[in-house]
Amino acid sequence: MTEVPPDIAEHLASPDTLPEWVRFYSAYPTVTAAVQAAGNGESVAVFSSESTAYVQRVVLVEGKPVIEVVLYPASQAREALVTAYLNHTDPEAATAAILHTLPHLLPKGIDLSGIECVVEPSNGPAPRFGFRRRVSAVGLHTWRDYDELHPLGDLHQVLSWHSTGGSIAEGAEAVAILRAHGLPAVGCERCGESLTNRHPSWPGTWVCLSEEYGPRCEEFEDPFEGLHELDTAGIGGPHAPATRDLEPVA
Repeated sequence: MTEVPPDIAEHLASPDTLPEWVRFYSAYPTVTAAVQAAGNGESVAVFSSESTAYVQRVVLVEGKPVIEVVLYPASQAREALVTAYLNHTDPEAATAAILHTLPHLLPKGIDLSGIECVVEPSNGPAPRFGFRRRVSAVGLHTWRDYDELHPLGDLHQVLSWHSTGGSIAEGAEAVAILRAHGLPAVGCERCGESLTNRHPSWPGTWVCLSEEYGPRCEEFEDPFEGLHELDTAGIGGPHAPATRDLEPVA
C-alpha cells in the first residue's frame, strides 16, 4: 500500500482542496510514487488555475526523474500574446519573438534563475507560452520536501489572478511592449482590449478573446440604446483598433 504522509492526508480530507489536487495526490501521494509511475510510462501531471495557471509534471529527462512546472500568463496577458501571434504572418517568427519578449512583460527584478521561456502545442488557434522550471526529483521523497526546498517564488505571484504587488503586463501596456519587440500587437482605442482580425471564427473582423464581448466593444456608445422601447435597436458596436498600432512594427 502506498504511503500517505500526514500533510497529504490532511489535504485529501479537506473540503477546500481542489478536485484536481485530490485526484493527483490520491494517485501520487509522494514524489517517490510519482517518479515510479513516470518510470512505468504513466503521464504524471496536474493542471490548476486556482490562483495561477500552471501545470506540474513528473517526467524523465535523459532517463532521470524531473519535477517540471510550467506557469502560464493568463487573462489579458495571455490574450495579448495570442492576438499578437495571430496577427503575425509568420508563425515561426512570431513564436521566436514571443519567447524573447516574455521576460520583458514581467516587473523588473523578478528572479528567473533556472527558468526558461517555452512554447507548447495547444488545441486552440495559437500555441501555449509559459515559464518552465525543472528540478531534479532525485533525493526527494515527499511533496513537502519539494515545496520547502524549491518554492516557486515571485514568478508565481506576479502571474496570479490576484497579485497584490507587481503583475505581468496586460492591456495597453502589454501591447506596447510586444510592439516594441517587433510583434504586431493591436489594442482597441476605446476599451483597450488586445485585438486580432485573424481569428479563425471571425476572419477580417477585429475581435478580442473575451467570451462575453468578442467582436463587440464594451465601450462602444450605441446611439440606438436608451430610446423608446418601440424604437430601441442597440446591439453594441465594433472595436476600433488604435491607429498607432496599425503602423508596421520594426
